[in-house]
Amino acid sequence: SLSIADSVSSIGHYAFTGCTSLTSVTLPNSLTAINADLFAGCTSLTDVTIPNSVTSIAFQAFYGCSSLESITIPGSVTSIGSGAFFDCSSLTRVTILPGSLAELGDSAFSGCAALSSITLPDSLTGIGAYAFYNCASLTEVTIPEGVTSIGTQAFLGCTSLRSLTIRGNITSAGYRAFYGCTSLETVTIEE
Repeated sequence: SLSIADSVSSIGHYAFTGCTSLTSVTLPNSLTAINADLFAGCTSLTDVTIPNSVTSIAFQAFYGCSSLESITIPGSVTSIGSGAFFDCSSLTRVTILPGSLAELGDSAFSGCAALSSITLPDSLTGIGAYAFYNCASLTEVTIPEGVTSIGTQAFLGCTSLRSLTIRGNITSAGYRAFYGCTSLETVTIEE
């Protein structure tokens, strides 16, 4: 278990990478960014508390945290970097609180095979390439009206995806954006 004092405002890249026995992390209210690969490969990590002070979750911050089951992302976060939760194979639920999130980076949740529920906030403007690649347990997705682009293969291999709602304004959908969504039964495009 790791609890970091509120006097800490920055934690360097890779600081806890590969700490395979680390199970729980409470980050300080003074922290503004979760830096690249900060907890990558922390395979026993099950519980993370992200404070409202955090504005960005960087490249591969939680890459390969294979025991992490759920995460709540505060409304203060404006960007989730490429591969931030890549291969978090036990992650079943992601709660993104309403607020400022504009960009979901490439491969942000790629390989999260157990992910069954995610609510995308209205502030979102773009979904990166491979963002939900092979999220085979995801059953429904609503793309908020602020989203204008969906990246290449963003939902490729989401084999349990049954329902897709697009709330207008999509100007580009990348190559094979929904390829291999073999269970998709309903697509609703709202204007």
